[in-house]
Amino acid sequence: MRIGQWGGVAALIACATLSAAAQQFKSGTVGVRVDVLVTNGQQLVRGLQASDFELRDEGVLQALTQVDVEEIPLNLILVFDTSGSMAGQRMRALLDASGSLLDGLRERDRVALLSFSSRVRLLAPLTPSRQQIRGALAMLTARGATSLRDAAFAGLALREADPGRTLLLIFSDGADTSSWLKAPAVLESARRTDAVVYGIGIAVPQYSTSVQRSPNGAGTRREVMWMVRDAGKFLQSLTEETGGRVLFANSNQDLRATFRQTLSEFRDRYVLSYSPSGVSANGWHQISVKLKAKSGTVTARRGYFAE
Repeated sequence: MRIGQWGGVAALIACATLSAAAQQFKSGTVGVRVDVLVTNGQQLVRGLQASDFELRDEGVLQALTQVDVEEIPLNLILVFDTSGSMAGQRMRALLDASGSLLDGLRERDRVALLSFSSRVRLLAPLTPSRQQIRGALAMLTARGATSLRDAAFAGLALREADPGRTLLLIFSDGADTSSWLKAPAVLESARRTDAVVYGIGIAVPQYSTSVQRSPNGAGTRREVMWMVRDAGKFLQSLTEETGGRVLFANSNQDLRATFRQTLSEFRDRYVLSYSPSGVSANGWHQISVKLKAKSGTVTARRGYFAE
């Protein structure tokens, strides 16, 4: 652990602690807002109404209203892997995909950019300026290790207390090799915000050039594959907590389409709101969302903290 990296993580922990109250769900008159994705196989299910859903808070049926998502500005927090494995064609593909993603945003949307390798760097806070984000993207360079969990925590801490919807898009091409934070701490932070996390990776396995060799000269490929699976397990857990998904590009060239798919899918999600009734005013609330009669798979966050 480098001193500089530890200082950055400590600052992020302080930031998240100070902003926790603003990030938490609020119950009562403010109400609870839940992002919901409905799919049937590989297809999105559109055209549903609030009356098509059944939402239970701590097992208690709630009265729903459906929010028109077109009227809610988007806070897009980009969290990008810039470790050494991103050098060359992959970094060029990431920059191209990012530019296409920015082109798909609306005027009122805001964007932030975090990069992570051995350290986590905030290159641009939430801003409506596309020029500022493009300038920050131009600064990305690939080197160092991978602090995936630290970066995810930092991205969650950027969620602000405004009425917008927050999409945290995390791109990484490999395993976490240098984070200070452990997965449970990051998942706990995710439970305390209403941000929806999407993870994006590369489907083709990538093997480290620094693979250790056994006495007979064979490479420890199995160990590297375990590390990649471990990183994927963390992203899967993080997205499940927040109601998001993990998507994979089949190649560097597919990153642009995968980024655009993520934005399009997020805009097609339903936003259900309700004022909690018949449940406690404080603590962890487990929620469940399902369709009453129509066919489809519902993906939503697992619950929220109220205070």
